[in-house]
Amino acid sequence: MNSMAVRTLLLAFLTCILFSSIGYGQNGLTTGPDHIEILIAENKITEAKAQLSKEIEAFTAQKDYDTLIAYIPLMGSPSLSDGDAQKAIEKATSLAQEVIRASNSTISAKAMLQISNLHFTSRQIDMALKTSMEALKYAKSAVPNDKLLISRIQYNIGTNYLNLGHIGEAKNHLFESKRLLESARGRNLQEKYNLFNSIGRYYASISQLDSSTYYYKNAVRTLDKMDSTEVNKDYWKAIVNNNISLNLQNTGNTQEAIEYIKEAISNYQKFIAESKDESKKLRAQRYRLSTIDNLGTFYHGLGEYNRAVEIFTYSYQQKQKLFGSEDPNVIFSLAILSHGHLSAKNFEQAGHFADRALEIIELNPANYTLLHSYTVGLRASIYEALEDWDNARAMYQKSEALYMKDFDGTYTKDYLESLKTMSLFYTKTGDAQKGLALASTGYDFTKRKTFQNDLVRFHHIQNMADVHYSLNNYAQAIEYTKEALSFFDAKEFASTSLSDSIQIEFVKPRTLLVHAKSHYRLHPDKTESFLKDLLSQIENGISILERRKILINTPEDLEILIDDNNELFSFAKQLRLDLYQLTEKEKYLEDLIRVHESSIYNRIRSRLNIRNNMAFSKIPQKTSQRERILKEAMSASLKQKEITNFNTFFEASSAWEVFLDSLKQDFPKYYKMRYATIEESLENLQQNIPNNTTIVRYLFIEDRLYAFVVSSTEKKLYPLQFDTVKEYIPQLIDNDFSATKISTKLYDLYQQLWAPFSERITTQKVIIIPDRELYNLSFELLTPKPIKTFSDLATNSLLAKHSISYNFSLLTQNQSNTKLNVYPENFVGFAPEFSEKMKDDYRIAVKDSVSLDRHYLTLLPQPFSIDVAKNYSRTFDGSLFLNEKASKQFFTENAKEHKIIHIGTHAESNNVSPELSRLIFAKNLSEENLNDNFLYTYEIYNQDLSSQLAILTACETGKPTYQAGEGMISLAHAFTYAGSESILTSLWKIDEKSSAQIVAYFYDNLAAGMPKDEALQQAKLYYLATARGRELAPQYWAGLVLMGDTSPLQLDAGTPWWYWAIGIIILGVVLFLFLRRRKTTSLSSR
Repeated sequence: MNSMAVRTLLLAFLTCILFSSIGYGQNGLTTGPDHIEILIAENKITEAKAQLSKEIEAFTAQKDYDTLIAYIPLMGSPSLSDGDAQKAIEKATSLAQEVIRASNSTISAKAMLQISNLHFTSRQIDMALKTSMEALKYAKSAVPNDKLLISRIQYNIGTNYLNLGHIGEAKNHLFESKRLLESARGRNLQEKYNLFNSIGRYYASISQLDSSTYYYKNAVRTLDKMDSTEVNKDYWKAIVNNNISLNLQNTGNTQEAIEYIKEAISNYQKFIAESKDESKKLRAQRYRLSTIDNLGTFYHGLGEYNRAVEIFTYSYQQKQKLFGSEDPNVIFSLAILSHGHLSAKNFEQAGHFADRALEIIELNPANYTLLHSYTVGLRASIYEALEDWDNARAMYQKSEALYMKDFDGTYTKDYLESLKTMSLFYTKTGDAQKGLALASTGYDFTKRKTFQNDLVRFHHIQNMADVHYSLNNYAQAIEYTKEALSFFDAKEFASTSLSDSIQIEFVKPRTLLVHAKSHYRLHPDKTESFLKDLLSQIENGISILERRKILINTPEDLEILIDDNNELFSFAKQLRLDLYQLTEKEKYLEDLIRVHESSIYNRIRSRLNIRNNMAFSKIPQKTSQRERILKEAMSASLKQKEITNFNTFFEASSAWEVFLDSLKQDFPKYYKMRYATIEESLENLQQNIPNNTTIVRYLFIEDRLYAFVVSSTEKKLYPLQFDTVKEYIPQLIDNDFSATKISTKLYDLYQQLWAPFSERITTQKVIIIPDRELYNLSFELLTPKPIKTFSDLATNSLLAKHSISYNFSLLTQNQSNTKLNVYPENFVGFAPEFSEKMKDDYRIAVKDSVSLDRHYLTLLPQPFSIDVAKNYSRTFDGSLFLNEKASKQFFTENAKEHKIIHIGTHAESNNVSPELSRLIFAKNLSEENLNDNFLYTYEIYNQDLSSQLAILTACETGKPTYQAGEGMISLAHAFTYAGSESILTSLWKIDEKSSAQIVAYFYDNLAAGMPKDEALQQAKLYYLATARGRELAPQYWAGLVLMGDTSPLQLDAGTPWWYWAIGIIILGVVLFLFLRRRKTTSLSSR
């Protein structure tokens, strides 16, 4: 498990801890006199104080102590003590003591229970427990015993123990409360609700989620029996809905969990608006914001990091307003905001929030022990991501010191994980002695006979191998990989957990990789047989990863899988390259290219597997449901605590294999896309390449760039020098409008990325398949000679010389001889303008501020795109959906089976979570789900987008340098599966006006019968010939690219819009002359 996964697990843990400590109310036994509550709610504090004092004095004089109990919560109201909660509790305690001194044991017990509730509201859990214990003594000494009262007190004690993490004590008191409650008279619905909720929490804390959900549902049923006018009902329902959502999240049902938690937030909001009970209203405000934090962590768990950050930000801002900047809830928000930004790769923002949290924590660190160590470790990860090694080292040292401060000789599982993280960090940054010492500490501790967790022990053996490999100690690395592999060979592994045994099998690829690479480094003279033996080990590792991806459930596990995938595939490519160079056998070259293409599809497939709510076009719902159930059965079989019966997993695996066989038979396209072993031969590749076309496939092998250049007549692999020009690519995207500044860069890029094989490319058409950072480069800009002005690009560039298109894989090109579809309808367009009116209407329609999509409100209007869509829907006699009609629902229902699908909306290519790349449609206020206006990549697989061309020009790539190209690859793959033969899209955010102009020229060229690649080339050349000033800069036009098939379209074009415009003008002139002549004639006749 990598450090990011550990941080995420800790994030979820901290959220649960916070919610437990402030989020499960011991509901007060009385509400206090209504009229005083109303005065407080109306902020008539002076009047409320006077009334409270008057009534307490009266009941004291009457010695009506039973009634006085109802005034204890009011005396404990912070609003009546100038906002000082502690002072209020002291005043309430004084009143309670007065009652206790003058009354019997039963009334004394009730008075102390009220004080316990006040401590709970102020989050003084230890004092709440202490006062509950005092209440229990009074209640037990009463004659006769009040069973219902004792049950209530036992419930309070159990709940307080639960909040303090004392699970065993909590269980005893909660089940004693249940026993007493079952024997008490009356319906006691509120008491039953409270108890069922806390027992549900108890079972959740020991991971018995089925039992937990059983009690939570009992709590809901109890609420349904209550009087429908009970205002507290929303409050109580919110609590239990949140609890159910946590169970659903922990069992992988995140989408359902989100629905429950949204309902909980709504319940809290309704209660806050209607309640007059000040103490409960204050709790509800805290609980609501903690529930919103949980909602954010749910989205975080889905990999929707930007959405999570939006939610965390909203909660943080609300907490600041309600509680002040140094409240523990606010500090927690700072920490999770930092974590969210780190996951979203917003490293500067992540550091900012972590620093603010640490500033406050370190003023009083004893109050924030767990949060302190978590935030320090988080800050270290942020510095490491920014490659700020000195500050990262300082934070890791601080984290280590915090742990050792309370060290008792036993390392926790979390700290053992930290030892791995820190040892690799120190090794990477040149402190070999420190790195090796930390790795050895973890290794030696897990080697003890008393240490029982074999999975953790295995990880620390592997970590020793990793550290030695990083230090170039290859012989020692081999010894540790042999020890790790002996878990399998010597059958030393004796886990009590089936999950651990499977997980060790799944981490074996890393061991095989380090083992093979260490041998590779130790042998300068490599023979064919030696290389083939290493390749066999790596292929074994890759086959394990193939099995492992089916069981991936979280983005963090996916990140580890893809990292492992990339390293294994990269070394597999290196070995094949060595074999090709050693033997000159073309078989090895073909295998090298095939493996590279396979690695792309493996990444796509792995990302799809973490989406359990996916559907696919033309796959019956019952088949998708069966697929999901079988996957869940395999995952569930891994969660057995004991391995008394391994058959559960083997039976689940066998059922899965049978299902795959049926998929292969019944739905071959789907099976091939998602599950088939990628063994497609490239032997016929050259036969599928037209005579006028050359393909340039760029690929990285162990960070070295190569170009595989292939045409119908020849193929060759060229090594390229990329390091010298790597930094130029992001510089070209920046808004630098000076030709002289980038002239040398364009020329140097040409020399390194194109010149080595330029003479071999004699065809007009070129298909480029980039890799990694090259997805951010528009190759048309490369110049064989330096330019003086941007206008020179029209004659001195690859744009001038070739019609260039792109693709994401050679495997799609290998299928290019298949017959293309011809659709009867020319054009369908979807164009939301995102005008201020649309946004204002949306603001008004949203009832809950948590649900407000703030990103939607920042989208720039697109008036030029609207004009293009209108004009060419007329030109091509097509259909058009504008503004609110350009919604996701209308798109889904109307996009299919057109030659052109014009998507004139914003789009985001997400490199961090590529399956979450998305199209952003209008929010149609008449539709039931107002915020369902995003079409994510993983949803596109369930669309019918049958077309010859999809236009998607307003595509913006976030984090272009992180996992470069992954968002675009995923988007292109999804559109291809959904039926689009080609896509016109953008590599970066392009000016809307210039983009609209080029698309218009492109459409005119398509109407004239040009192939799509040539149509785009000529559109850009015409733009360069007509643009002026800064609009000639590449940022305005060069990012538009065509991906996929380049064949011309057989468009049945109607009369071009400008014909109509000219006709109307001529008609107007004729009409004007006619009327003028008529008027002149009339005057003459007078």
